Amino acid sequence: MNIEQGVRDPPFLRNVGLMLTYHCQASCAHCILRAGPDRHEEVSIEDAHDWIRQIAAYRNGYVYVLSLTGGEPFSNLKLLRAVMEFAAENKLYISVVTNGFWATERDKAKQLLKSLPEICFLSISTDLYHQKFVPFENVKNAMWAAQECGIPFYVSVVTDNKEDLAYQRIHTELLKLADPKNIRTGIIFPVGRAADIKDELRYSLSSEPCPEVCQASSSPCIFPDGRVYGCIGPLIDLQEQQPLYLGSLREHSVAEIFDRSETNAILHALRLWGPSHFLSWLREAGMEDHLPTVFVPGSICQACHTILSDPAVREWLHQLEQDIEFRRKVAYGRLYHLKETGMLELSGYSHLTGDK
Repeated sequence: MNIEQGVRDPPFLRNVGLMLTYHCQASCAHCILRAGPDRHEEVSIEDAHDWIRQIAAYRNGYVYVLSLTGGEPFSNLKLLRAVMEFAAENKLYISVVTNGFWATERDKAKQLLKSLPEICFLSISTDLYHQKFVPFENVKNAMWAAQECGIPFYVSVVTDNKEDLAYQRIHTELLKLADPKNIRTGIIFPVGRAADIKDELRYSLSSEPCPEVCQASSSPCIFPDGRVYGCIGPLIDLQEQQPLYLGSLREHSVAEIFDRSETNAILHALRLWGPSHFLSWLREAGMEDHLPTVFVPGSICQACHTILSDPAVREWLHQLEQDIEFRRKVAYGRLYHLKETGMLELSGYSHLTGDK
């Protein structure tokens, strides 16, 4: 397996996220989780061991990658080490998200990464908001150290507008240090702490939604309290009142939740066709009055969140998910476009590779 490609764009359920902590040295204005120095909720080592054991056993090792996120996973090195060591013992590759606060000097950053040999991939976050707390020099040191240690990485940057000069300056600096394919740009969405600055966000607007499909929903994420979401993006603002809330590990096992997610037709429709197709279906169903008319170009999350924020739309989608023909379309769409058979198998459909 190409571990870099496996971490970047994994098939469904090959990569599972685990949020270690809400604690973070930074309290960025755009953080949808409201992570920060005053947040101390974190996963217990007992829960982490239990869930990792279940993840590793799921379908005899079906999951390849455990992605550790936060908050800032490096803020509690003892917990990070313990979780990574146990995950590695259970034959999982480990990816870690970080803001690079720890990379104050090149050699120290390299030494730290060498002391964490379980790390197979790094996702480093930086942007105008992060840099108020973590100097860009730290990010450069983290990138250098990752390269020295042979750890694949990409850098995540967010902005409200790609025409913003501050964003363009950061992006230009990153291009001097990394290949363009290793730099990912996201659009800020006003939920969590970002809701407090929504009047300051300078979006360009469009009457058409982002036409792209959702890749983020291929990787469910487990929160410290056991909640499992199919997406760690803005939809978590809707908590349990949305179709990508997959369940709680306080009530169900990993296998039960993952198996159920394999047959979640709305989740997989987002992966196959994106939220723009939902608009077409809803218009055909006479739901025009419930649909947004203004969108942020390039933001799948904005289109998805805006559509699913309406309770009437969620109820209509809930009814659609019960439709046998729609479910068959999604199941065979996954087979044809994504080469995934999980939904067909768990739904009991016959002729898994024929009768498409």
